[in-house]
Amino acid sequence: MLRNPRGGLFFPALYLLIYPHYTRLHPDKEYIMNKANISILVFALGTSLVAQNIDSLNTQTPYLQALEIALRDGSISRDERDLLNILGGVMSIPADSSSLLESRFLRSSTPTLDQSGRWPLVAQNMVLGVGLYGWAIPYVLHADDFRWVLGSEMLSLGAAFYFTHKYTEHKSVTHAQTQMMRYGSLLGLRYGFGINQLLELDSGDGEKQETLWAWILMGSVPLGHYGGEYLFDRYQPSNGQAWAWTIWTGAAGFATRQSFAALSNKPDPADYGDVWFDYNPDYEKALEKWEKQRTVVELAAYPIGIWAGYRLSHEKDYSFGDALMLAQGWGYGFWNTMMLQGVINENASDENIVMISALGGLGGMFAYDHLVKGYDYSFGQSILMMLGSASGTAAGWGTAVLLDSGDSKPFLISGLIGYGLGTYYTKSILDVSPDGSISSNETQLRISPTPLLARDDKGDFTTIPGLQFSLSFK
Repeated sequence: MLRNPRGGLFFPALYLLIYPHYTRLHPDKEYIMNKANISILVFALGTSLVAQNIDSLNTQTPYLQALEIALRDGSISRDERDLLNILGGVMSIPADSSSLLESRFLRSSTPTLDQSGRWPLVAQNMVLGVGLYGWAIPYVLHADDFRWVLGSEMLSLGAAFYFTHKYTEHKSVTHAQTQMMRYGSLLGLRYGFGINQLLELDSGDGEKQETLWAWILMGSVPLGHYGGEYLFDRYQPSNGQAWAWTIWTGAAGFATRQSFAALSNKPDPADYGDVWFDYNPDYEKALEKWEKQRTVVELAAYPIGIWAGYRLSHEKDYSFGDALMLAQGWGYGFWNTMMLQGVINENASDENIVMISALGGLGGMFAYDHLVKGYDYSFGQSILMMLGSASGTAAGWGTAVLLDSGDSKPFLISGLIGYGLGTYYTKSILDVSPDGSISSNETQLRISPTPLLARDDKGDFTTIPGLQFSLSFK
């Protein structure tokens, strides 16, 4: 044991004595008192306890602290290595022990990859592989035989798993990143359909056009995927922020599409004669033009929705449950606005009803965004809020049925009142955590392989492969 009876002055004095002597023995080496050397000296000055047990690797605290200082720039220079050797020699740490200490320190300081979102990414790409590429690849190759379609579906399933697995093998894949890439892929697919519609490639006029139509769809998905990944890499949203961001984007696109349908002059079949029995090319041409205009407006709204969604979510500490609260805020806002219109104006057109309901959905999102302000809803609490609101609405409808009013207005009013009471009651009984408590470490779903104990035909115990399923429901 080495002890310093006068506090932390032993190592500085020893360092100052050894340093000139060491340089005289090695005149070919140039030693510079760089920042790392000074840091080690300052550390030694601040060390008040230097009693070390040379038989235990876990008690070499001064050496590990000096090692941490030396590694702050990511590597150990020649001067830093020599000083560490001096310190190790003074502390009677053998060379093999110092190497073991350094390897342990490097392993403990190396950050582990967060791959919690890896399996959802693999699963979603497998679904896209079967749902799009499985039939599109034989389609563009003009392989009409069913065995090609079936074989391509199976190969697409396996290829989606393998390539996604390799792509994410050595990189961090969080739930937030997966959500951004998932929504990017779906939004890319929507743009693919829109481009096909605008270029009239989905009309079935000729084999080449149909082939190009499929190629555009297959190319739009990876472009959207990388677009979502780019936004994640640049802005680094949390899981709750990523979900809230994409929910705002989708709601903005839907509301824009419905607003255009209600506010524009959609061609009326009555203005073109009886088109239900006789084909009228003028009406079909006018309708196609109107639908293209609606698609252009909708596709132009998504970038605005992405910008607005980022502005509305990037400074807020959303949990995943908070994002689900925004989603149900949109759903209940849409549905309640539709019921309210049934009470106020029964003669409104379908386009106006859907447009106002879509705007009501946005209003519901703003209301629920205020509801979650200052709180972190868990996944389970968000689901309970959804169930409480739905059960309150159903109870209101049930009351109207029992009263047998025979009119739709009391039925709708009772549903609105029931929704309000159910939402208020459920909110009052939930013990919601304060803001920031679970937004960064909440895990909702986990699936991992595990061996299972089973009996074989002879009655002996054996193990079989299985999956462990874990769902966090707080």
